[in-house]
Amino acid sequence: MKGWMAPVMVSIMSPQLAWAMMGLAVLVPILIGLWWGWRAGGSRLRRIGRGIGRALLVFCCQLIALVAVFLPINNTYGFYTSWGEVLGEAPVAPRHDLIDIHRTAVKRIPISKDNPHPDGLMAGIMMPGTDARNAHVPVWLPPQYFERSQVHTRFPVLYWIGGEGDTGDRDNVSVPLVGPGLELIKRYQANPYVIVFLPGEIQTGQDTECTDVGGINQQSWILRTAIPRIEHHYRVGRTRASKFIAGYSTGGYCAANFIIRYHQDFRAGFGMAPYFHPVYAPPQISQVNSATRQENSPILRVRARDVPSGVRFLSVMSKVDKSTWGNAADPAMSYGQVWADGQDFWNHAHSMAQFAFILAGQGGHQTTTYTPYVGLSLRWMTQYGL
Repeated sequence: MKGWMAPVMVSIMSPQLAWAMMGLAVLVPILIGLWWGWRAGGSRLRRIGRGIGRALLVFCCQLIALVAVFLPINNTYGFYTSWGEVLGEAPVAPRHDLIDIHRTAVKRIPISKDNPHPDGLMAGIMMPGTDARNAHVPVWLPPQYFERSQVHTRFPVLYWIGGEGDTGDRDNVSVPLVGPGLELIKRYQANPYVIVFLPGEIQTGQDTECTDVGGINQQSWILRTAIPRIEHHYRVGRTRASKFIAGYSTGGYCAANFIIRYHQDFRAGFGMAPYFHPVYAPPQISQVNSATRQENSPILRVRARDVPSGVRFLSVMSKVDKSTWGNAADPAMSYGQVWADGQDFWNHAHSMAQFAFILAGQGGHQTTTYTPYVGLSLRWMTQYGL
Protein backbone atom coordinates (compact mmCIF):
# COMPACT_ATOMS: atom_id res chain seq x y z
CA MET A 1 0.00 0.00 0.00
CA LYS A 2 2.97 2.33 0.53
CA GLY A 3 4.34 2.10 -3.02
CA TRP A 4 1.80 4.44 -4.59
CA MET A 5 2.33 6.99 -1.84
CA ALA A 6 6.10 7.21 -2.30
CA PRO A 7 7.17 10.57 -3.81
CA VAL A 8 8.51 10.48 -7.34
CA MET A 9 12.03 11.92 -7.31
CA VAL A 10 12.99 13.77 -10.48
CA SER A 11 16.71 14.13 -11.14
CA ILE A 12 18.02 17.69 -10.87
CA MET A 13 19.84 16.96 -14.16
CA SER A 14 16.61 15.98 -15.93
CA PRO A 15 16.09 17.89 -19.23
CA GLN A 16 12.33 17.42 -18.77
CA LEU A 17 12.49 19.26 -15.45
CA ALA A 18 14.41 22.14 -17.04
CA TRP A 19 11.88 22.43 -19.88
CA ALA A 20 8.98 22.25 -17.40
CA MET A 21 10.40 25.13 -15.36
CA MET A 22 10.97 27.24 -18.47
CA GLY A 23 7.43 26.49 -19.56
CA LEU A 24 6.05 27.59 -16.21
CA ALA A 25 8.14 30.77 -16.31
CA VAL A 26 6.32 31.71 -19.52
CA LEU A 27 2.91 30.26 -18.72
CA VAL A 28 2.41 31.85 -15.28
CA PRO A 29 2.71 35.50 -16.47
CA ILE A 30 0.38 34.72 -19.40
CA LEU A 31 -2.22 33.21 -17.06
CA ILE A 32 -1.93 36.18 -14.69
CA GLY A 33 -2.37 38.54 -17.64
CA LEU A 34 -5.45 36.66 -18.90
CA TRP A 35 -6.98 36.54 -15.43
CA TRP A 36 -6.31 40.23 -14.78
CA GLY A 37 -7.69 41.22 -18.16
CA TRP A 38 -10.84 39.11 -17.65
CA ARG A 39 -11.68 40.63 -14.26
CA ALA A 40 -10.80 44.22 -15.25
CA GLY A 41 -13.61 46.61 -16.10
CA GLY A 42 -14.02 48.83 -19.13
CA SER A 43 -13.95 48.18 -22.85
CA ARG A 44 -12.53 45.05 -24.43
CA LEU A 45 -9.46 46.94 -25.68
CA ARG A 46 -8.86 48.34 -22.20
CA ARG A 47 -9.05 44.89 -20.64
CA ILE A 48 -6.63 43.46 -23.20
CA GLY A 49 -4.21 46.31 -22.49
CA ARG A 50 -4.40 45.76 -18.73
CA GLY A 51 -3.83 42.03 -19.17
CA ILE A 52 -0.78 42.53 -21.39
CA GLY A 53 0.58 45.17 -19.02
CA ARG A 54 0.25 42.89 -16.00
CA ALA A 55 1.90 39.97 -17.86
CA LEU A 56 4.83 42.21 -18.90
CA LEU A 57 5.17 43.42 -15.30
CA VAL A 58 5.50 39.84 -14.07
CA PHE A 59 8.03 39.06 -16.82
CA CYS A 60 10.09 42.09 -15.75
CA CYS A 61 10.03 41.00 -12.12
CA GLN A 62 11.19 37.53 -13.13
CA LEU A 63 14.01 39.02 -15.21
CA ILE A 64 15.16 41.27 -12.35
CA ALA A 65 15.11 38.33 -9.92
CA LEU A 66 17.09 36.21 -12.38
CA VAL A 67 19.73 38.91 -12.86
CA ALA A 68 19.89 39.52 -9.10
CA VAL A 69 20.74 35.83 -8.57
CA PHE A 70 23.01 35.54 -11.61
CA LEU A 71 25.33 38.49 -10.98
CA PRO A 72 26.65 37.48 -7.52
CA ILE A 73 27.15 33.88 -8.67
CA ASN A 74 28.91 35.02 -11.84
CA ASN A 75 31.07 37.42 -9.83
CA THR A 76 32.20 34.52 -7.61
CA TYR A 77 32.84 31.90 -10.26
CA GLY A 78 33.53 34.03 -13.34
CA PHE A 79 31.44 32.09 -15.88
CA TYR A 80 31.15 35.25 -18.01
CA THR A 81 33.64 38.11 -18.01
CA SER A 82 31.90 40.49 -20.42
CA TRP A 83 28.43 41.28 -21.76
CA GLY A 84 29.64 40.06 -25.14
CA GLU A 85 30.10 36.56 -23.73
CA VAL A 86 26.61 36.65 -22.24
CA LEU A 87 25.26 37.53 -25.69
CA GLY A 88 27.10 34.60 -27.25
CA GLU A 89 30.29 36.22 -28.56
CA ALA A 90 32.97 33.56 -28.19
CA PRO A 91 36.55 34.68 -27.48
CA VAL A 92 38.89 34.27 -30.44
CA ALA A 93 42.15 32.45 -29.86
CA PRO A 94 45.31 34.11 -31.18
CA ARG A 95 46.42 32.64 -34.50
CA HIS A 96 50.11 32.38 -33.68
CA ASP A 97 51.51 29.40 -31.81
CA LEU A 98 51.35 29.92 -28.08
CA ILE A 99 53.57 26.98 -27.15
CA ASP A 100 56.63 25.25 -28.55
CA ILE A 101 55.75 22.20 -30.63
CA HIS A 102 58.60 20.08 -31.93
CA ARG A 103 57.66 18.48 -35.22
CA THR A 104 57.80 14.69 -35.23
CA ALA A 105 57.26 12.09 -37.91
CA VAL A 106 53.61 11.19 -38.46
CA LYS A 107 52.52 7.84 -39.85
CA ARG A 108 50.87 8.66 -43.18
CA ILE A 109 47.95 6.33 -43.82
CA PRO A 110 45.86 7.58 -46.77
CA ILE A 111 42.08 7.15 -46.69
CA SER A 112 41.11 4.89 -49.57
CA LYS A 113 38.03 5.38 -51.76
CA ASP A 114 36.39 2.21 -50.45
CA ASN A 115 36.79 3.20 -46.79
CA PRO A 116 33.30 2.80 -45.22
CA HIS A 117 33.89 5.62 -42.72
CA PRO A 118 36.04 8.35 -44.34
CA ASP A 119 35.24 10.74 -41.47
CA GLY A 120 35.62 8.14 -38.77
CA LEU A 121 32.90 6.46 -36.72
CA MET A 122 31.41 7.25 -33.33
CA ALA A 123 30.98 3.83 -31.75
CA GLY A 124 30.61 3.01 -28.06
CA ILE A 125 30.55 0.42 -25.34
CA MET A 126 28.47 -0.21 -22.21
CA MET A 127 30.52 -0.21 -19.03
CA PRO A 128 29.77 -1.98 -15.75
CA GLY A 129 30.30 -0.22 -12.44
CA THR A 130 28.27 2.91 -13.18
CA ASP A 131 24.64 3.95 -12.99
CA ALA A 132 22.51 3.81 -16.14
CA ARG A 133 23.09 7.47 -17.02
CA ASN A 134 26.86 7.07 -17.22
CA ALA A 135 27.16 3.50 -18.48
CA HIS A 136 27.55 4.31 -22.18
CA VAL A 137 31.10 5.28 -23.12
CA PRO A 138 31.38 6.66 -26.68
CA VAL A 139 34.47 5.74 -28.67
CA TRP A 140 35.49 7.64 -31.81
CA LEU A 141 37.44 5.59 -34.33
CA PRO A 142 39.49 7.40 -37.01
CA PRO A 143 39.03 6.61 -40.72
CA GLN A 144 42.30 4.66 -40.83
CA TYR A 145 40.89 2.24 -38.26
CA PHE A 146 38.80 0.80 -41.12
CA GLU A 147 41.55 0.53 -43.71
CA ARG A 148 42.23 -3.07 -44.71
CA SER A 149 45.96 -2.47 -44.42
CA GLN A 150 45.55 -1.57 -40.74
CA VAL A 151 43.54 -4.54 -39.45
CA HIS A 152 46.40 -5.49 -37.13
CA THR A 153 47.32 -1.96 -36.06
CA ARG A 154 46.79 -0.73 -32.53
CA PHE A 155 46.14 3.01 -32.56
CA PRO A 156 47.13 5.64 -29.98
CA VAL A 157 44.24 6.46 -27.68
CA LEU A 158 43.16 9.66 -25.96
CA TYR A 159 41.02 9.22 -22.84
CA TRP A 160 38.92 12.35 -22.39
CA ILE A 161 37.16 13.09 -19.07
CA GLY A 162 34.25 15.53 -19.08
CA GLY A 163 33.39 18.14 -16.52
CA GLU A 164 31.29 17.53 -13.43
CA GLY A 165 27.91 16.16 -14.51
CA ASP A 166 29.03 15.42 -18.08
CA THR A 167 28.16 11.96 -19.35
CA GLY A 168 30.34 10.35 -21.97
CA ASP A 169 27.63 11.07 -24.54
CA ARG A 170 27.76 14.77 -23.71
CA ASP A 171 31.56 15.11 -23.63
CA ASN A 172 32.05 15.85 -27.32
CA VAL A 173 29.07 18.23 -27.25
CA SER A 174 30.54 20.28 -24.40
CA VAL A 175 34.02 20.45 -25.88
CA PRO A 176 34.17 19.26 -29.52
CA LEU A 177 37.22 17.05 -30.01
CA VAL A 178 36.34 14.95 -33.04
CA GLY A 179 36.27 17.81 -35.58
CA PRO A 180 39.67 19.32 -34.71
CA GLY A 181 41.17 15.86 -34.28
CA LEU A 182 39.94 14.64 -37.67
CA GLU A 183 41.32 17.77 -39.33
CA LEU A 184 44.78 17.16 -37.84
CA ILE A 185 44.70 13.53 -38.95
CA LYS A 186 43.65 14.35 -42.51
CA ARG A 187 46.39 17.00 -42.74
CA TYR A 188 48.95 14.48 -41.46
CA GLN A 189 49.66 16.70 -38.47
CA ALA A 190 48.75 13.91 -36.07
CA ASN A 191 48.80 10.13 -36.16
CA PRO A 192 45.40 8.49 -36.49
CA TYR A 193 44.16 7.98 -32.95
CA VAL A 194 41.09 6.84 -31.02
CA ILE A 195 39.16 9.05 -28.58
CA VAL A 196 37.38 7.52 -25.58
CA PHE A 197 34.83 9.77 -23.88
CA LEU A 198 34.71 8.97 -20.17
CA PRO A 199 31.99 10.44 -17.91
CA GLY A 200 32.83 13.10 -15.35
CA GLU A 201 31.17 10.95 -12.67
CA ILE A 202 30.08 7.32 -12.49
CA GLN A 203 27.17 7.82 -10.08
CA THR A 204 24.90 10.75 -10.91
CA GLY A 205 25.25 13.60 -8.44
CA GLN A 206 28.25 11.98 -6.73
CA ASP A 207 31.31 14.14 -7.41
CA THR A 208 34.28 12.00 -6.42
CA GLU A 209 36.83 14.10 -8.35
CA CYS A 210 38.00 10.93 -10.15
CA THR A 211 39.30 9.54 -6.86
CA ASP A 212 38.33 6.59 -4.67
CA VAL A 213 36.24 8.01 -1.86
CA GLY A 214 33.03 7.18 0.00
CA GLY A 215 32.65 3.78 -1.62
CA ILE A 216 32.56 5.23 -5.15
CA ASN A 217 35.88 4.23 -6.63
CA GLN A 218 36.01 6.26 -9.84
CA GLN A 219 39.81 6.26 -10.06
CA SER A 220 39.96 2.47 -9.83
CA TRP A 221 37.04 2.21 -12.26
CA ILE A 222 38.95 4.19 -14.90
CA LEU A 223 42.19 2.24 -14.46
CA ARG A 224 40.86 -1.27 -13.83
CA THR A 225 37.49 -1.39 -15.58
CA ALA A 226 37.15 1.23 -18.32
CA ILE A 227 40.65 1.17 -19.83
CA PRO A 228 41.03 -2.66 -19.83
CA ARG A 229 37.62 -3.04 -21.50
CA ILE A 230 38.51 -0.49 -24.15
CA GLU A 231 41.80 -2.28 -24.79
CA HIS A 232 39.95 -5.60 -25.10
CA HIS A 233 37.20 -4.39 -27.46
CA TYR A 234 39.16 -1.95 -29.65
CA ARG A 235 42.53 -1.94 -31.34
CA VAL A 236 44.12 0.71 -29.14
CA GLY A 237 47.55 0.99 -27.60
CA ARG A 238 48.20 -0.80 -24.34
CA THR A 239 51.56 0.72 -23.47
CA ARG A 240 52.35 4.06 -21.90
CA ALA A 241 53.77 5.34 -25.20
CA SER A 242 50.36 5.21 -26.88
CA LYS A 243 48.03 6.31 -24.05
CA PHE A 244 47.07 9.93 -23.42
CA ILE A 245 44.61 11.63 -21.09
CA ALA A 246 42.89 15.03 -21.05
CA GLY A 247 39.78 16.76 -19.76
CA TYR A 248 37.79 19.91 -19.11
CA SER A 249 37.27 21.65 -15.73
CA THR A 250 36.90 18.80 -13.21
CA GLY A 251 38.09 16.48 -15.98
CA GLY A 252 41.10 18.75 -16.41
CA TYR A 253 41.98 18.28 -12.75
CA CYS A 254 41.46 14.52 -13.16
CA ALA A 255 43.83 14.45 -16.15
CA ALA A 256 46.51 16.38 -14.25
CA ASN A 257 46.20 14.03 -11.29
CA PHE A 258 46.35 10.89 -13.43
CA ILE A 259 49.32 12.09 -15.49
CA ILE A 260 51.35 12.85 -12.34
CA ARG A 261 50.22 10.06 -10.04
CA TYR A 262 50.13 7.34 -12.71
CA HIS A 263 52.85 8.61 -15.00
CA GLN A 264 53.81 5.04 -15.86
CA ASP A 265 50.40 4.61 -17.56
CA PHE A 266 50.11 7.77 -19.67
CA ARG A 267 52.55 9.44 -22.06
CA ALA A 268 51.14 12.98 -21.96
CA GLY A 269 47.98 14.94 -21.29
CA PHE A 270 46.32 18.32 -21.17
CA GLY A 271 43.65 20.06 -19.15
CA MET A 272 41.28 22.84 -20.19
CA ALA A 273 40.14 25.10 -17.35
CA PRO A 274 41.67 22.72 -14.80
CA TYR A 275 42.31 23.13 -11.12
CA PHE A 276 44.99 21.24 -9.22
CA HIS A 277 43.64 19.77 -6.02
CA PRO A 278 40.45 17.80 -5.32
CA VAL A 279 37.44 19.89 -4.32
CA TYR A 280 34.75 17.63 -2.94
CA ALA A 281 31.03 18.25 -2.60
CA PRO A 282 28.63 16.53 -0.18
CA PRO A 283 28.43 13.72 0.68
CA GLN A 284 32.04 12.97 -0.28
CA ILE A 285 33.45 15.98 1.56
CA SER A 286 32.53 14.38 4.90
CA GLN A 287 34.04 11.02 3.91
CA VAL A 288 37.45 12.08 2.63
CA ASN A 289 40.60 12.06 4.76
CA SER A 290 43.80 14.07 4.55
CA ALA A 291 45.71 11.16 3.01
CA THR A 292 43.30 11.03 0.06
CA ARG A 293 43.61 14.79 -0.46
CA GLN A 294 47.42 14.68 -0.41
CA GLU A 295 47.72 11.64 -2.67
CA ASN A 296 45.51 13.32 -5.27
CA SER A 297 46.89 16.86 -5.13
CA PRO A 298 49.05 17.84 -8.13
CA ILE A 299 49.78 21.24 -6.60
CA LEU A 300 51.27 19.68 -3.46
CA ARG A 301 53.49 17.45 -5.60
CA VAL A 302 54.64 20.44 -7.64
CA ARG A 303 55.38 22.50 -4.54
CA ALA A 304 57.48 19.60 -3.23
CA ARG A 305 59.10 19.12 -6.66
CA ASP A 306 57.86 15.53 -6.47
CA VAL A 307 57.00 15.16 -10.16
CA PRO A 308 58.63 12.42 -12.29
CA SER A 309 60.82 13.78 -15.07
CA GLY A 310 58.85 11.90 -17.74
CA VAL A 311 55.57 13.73 -17.01
CA ARG A 312 54.27 15.99 -19.79
CA PHE A 313 51.15 18.05 -19.13
CA LEU A 314 49.69 21.14 -20.81
CA SER A 315 47.37 23.48 -18.89
CA VAL A 316 45.06 25.79 -20.84
CA MET A 317 43.74 28.55 -18.58
CA SER A 318 42.15 31.97 -18.86
CA LYS A 319 43.60 34.52 -16.47
CA VAL A 320 40.14 36.03 -15.95
CA ASP A 321 38.50 32.66 -15.27
CA LYS A 322 38.03 32.83 -11.50
CA SER A 323 37.08 29.16 -11.34
CA THR A 324 40.40 28.12 -12.86
CA TRP A 325 43.03 30.84 -12.47
CA GLY A 326 41.65 32.02 -9.18
CA ASN A 327 41.89 35.28 -7.30
CA ALA A 328 44.23 35.41 -4.31
CA ALA A 329 42.37 38.40 -2.84
CA ASP A 330 38.94 36.82 -3.26
CA PRO A 331 39.30 33.08 -3.96
CA ALA A 332 36.44 31.04 -5.36
CA MET A 333 35.10 28.76 -2.64
CA SER A 334 33.18 25.49 -2.79
CA TYR A 335 31.73 24.06 0.43
CA GLY A 336 34.35 25.87 2.49
CA GLN A 337 37.25 24.77 0.25
CA VAL A 338 39.38 26.99 -1.96
CA TRP A 339 38.53 25.91 -5.48
CA ALA A 340 40.58 27.63 -8.18
CA ASP A 341 44.36 27.43 -7.84
CA GLY A 342 45.60 27.73 -11.43
CA GLN A 343 47.71 30.82 -10.77
CA ASP A 344 49.27 29.18 -7.71
CA PHE A 345 50.05 26.09 -9.81
CA TRP A 346 51.58 28.20 -12.58
CA ASN A 347 53.76 30.08 -10.10
CA HIS A 348 55.34 26.80 -9.00
CA ALA A 349 55.22 24.75 -12.22
CA HIS A 350 55.99 27.10 -15.13
CA SER A 351 59.74 26.73 -14.64
CA MET A 352 59.56 22.91 -14.64
CA ALA A 353 60.21 21.03 -17.90
CA GLN A 354 57.32 18.67 -17.18
CA PHE A 355 54.68 21.37 -17.71
CA ALA A 356 53.54 23.66 -20.51
CA PHE A 357 50.94 26.43 -20.40
CA ILE A 358 48.58 28.35 -22.65
CA LEU A 359 47.33 31.43 -20.80
CA ALA A 360 44.40 33.23 -22.41
CA GLY A 361 43.63 36.84 -21.59
CA GLN A 362 39.86 36.67 -21.96
CA GLY A 363 36.91 34.39 -21.35
CA GLY A 364 35.26 32.97 -18.26
CA HIS A 365 34.60 29.43 -17.05
CA GLN A 366 32.64 28.15 -20.02
CA THR A 367 33.53 25.79 -22.83
CA THR A 368 33.39 28.48 -25.52
CA THR A 369 36.42 30.11 -23.90
CA TYR A 370 38.51 26.99 -24.34
CA THR A 371 37.30 25.28 -27.51
CA PRO A 372 39.44 27.56 -29.77
CA TYR A 373 42.50 25.93 -28.17
CA VAL A 374 41.50 22.30 -28.74
CA GLY A 375 43.37 21.89 -32.03
CA LEU A 376 46.55 23.47 -30.65
CA SER A 377 46.41 21.28 -27.53
CA LEU A 378 46.01 18.14 -29.64
CA ARG A 379 48.92 19.25 -31.85
CA TRP A 380 51.04 19.73 -28.73
CA MET A 381 50.53 16.05 -27.87
CA THR A 382 51.56 14.87 -31.34
CA GLN A 383 55.20 15.47 -30.41
CA TYR A 384 54.77 12.73 -27.79
CA GLY A 385 53.24 10.19 -30.14
CA LEU A 386 49.56 11.09 -30.54
